Amino acid sequence: MSNLCLSSETYKIDVNDIAILPDNELAEKYKNRKKVVVMIGDLENGINDTLLCGRSIVEKAIHEHKQYVPVRLVFKTSIKRYDLITPFIKKLRGKYKIWSSNIYHIDPREIRRMKIERSFRDKNSAYTFSNPLYRYSESERKKRYETLYNSMKKGYDDNYPIEIMLLRMLGIKDTVNNGHHRMGIALECNLPQIAVNFSAAGQAPYILRPLLKIIADIAIRIKQKRK
Repeated sequence: MSNLCLSSETYKIDVNDIAILPDNELAEKYKNRKKVVVMIGDLENGINDTLLCGRSIVEKAIHEHKQYVPVRLVFKTSIKRYDLITPFIKKLRGKYKIWSSNIYHIDPREIRRMKIERSFRDKNSAYTFSNPLYRYSESERKKRYETLYNSMKKGYDDNYPIEIMLLRMLGIKDTVNNGHHRMGIALECNLPQIAVNFSAAGQAPYILRPLLKIIADIAIRIKQKRK
């Protein structure tokens, strides 16, 4: 199973989202593992997300009326282990990118606590981009933010999940890939849950991971301060 990659983070996901998943074909092999692990499928190719291990933990959480259960995610990659380039280059890894078949629900405050956002957006920083192709006038910027805010203040629309990409940064660290404005508004409106989906492509070579983890942690802190 050398083509399996593990998320860098543990996610507290609504237990009901996990309970409905079918068991993975390898679930019997991993049934004694003391953790909940979900294998994301491939939405575009009709491959469903499955529960690799932790069914008893999920059932216990439901019995005890717990809302969330800690979950790690794994995915299968088509990128070769000896490929030292593709996991680091957005354009290349995009050819291998997959999306989870299911939507999951997480408390937005938990996402903020995890420090996996690449930027923080609020009404003062909304739609301010360095790329000239995405620059807006002050009035346009405010109008876009107000429109999004008004659409979200009564609740989160699951049709627009926030995308979290597993091992996105340097092939070693999960980060929010799309939805920073929705994250900011969800927190501002004190929404109890947001919808997320997971995407993935590949992983950094094993020998480089300890160093890359240090670099990724530093890089994301710098990105958060700049935006």
